[in-house]
Amino acid sequence: KGKSDEAEKVWNEMVSRGSGPDVGAYNVKIMNIQGGDPEGVKALIEEMTDAGLKPDTISYNYLMTCYCKNDLMDEAQKVYEDLEANGCSPNAATFRTLIFYLCKKGRFETGYKVFKESVRNHKIPDFNTLKYLVEGLVKRSKLKDAKGMSRTMKKKFPPNLVQAWTKLEEELGLAKVEAGDNGVQ
Repeated sequence: KGKSDEAEKVWNEMVSRGSGPDVGAYNVKIMNIQGGDPEGVKALIEEMTDAGLKPDTISYNYLMTCYCKNDLMDEAQKVYEDLEANGCSPNAATFRTLIFYLCKKGRFETGYKVFKESVRNHKIPDFNTLKYLVEGLVKRSKLKDAKGMSRTMKKKFPPNLVQAWTKLEEELGLAKVEAGDNGVQ
């Protein structure tokens, strides 16, 4: 509710009473600064670790999102790549956020690689994120990748979304691309 001063008082009271905040409480604090300075998010993650707590996927997703919002895509990708080393696994929000911002920055090929990892992890992002990605692949004439993505989506999406995806394929001209096409028109 934007009452950060009140929240800080509660936080300090928890600490003074010896019932320090848990990972969830830290994540709420991180959530409130994630659009700002990545160093602030990193500092809170370090504070968690120093307090004997293990940051979770949500903690690292907030850091990754903060980097993305600050146009620091290489740093965001590093957070993603280091998840497993930090004892965490990417979730659907991890993939959705990273793919969306990669597309926003025109990095569709990298977005497609992350998409393939999301499929392997059974954590496929939402329809609109993937629509953004496939449209970008088509604009970049990466038709083989776009068609491969479409085949996957038809296998993974529920029937109501398959219908919408098929319509999108037709709008993008992917329905006409031959299976053996090498992506060159």
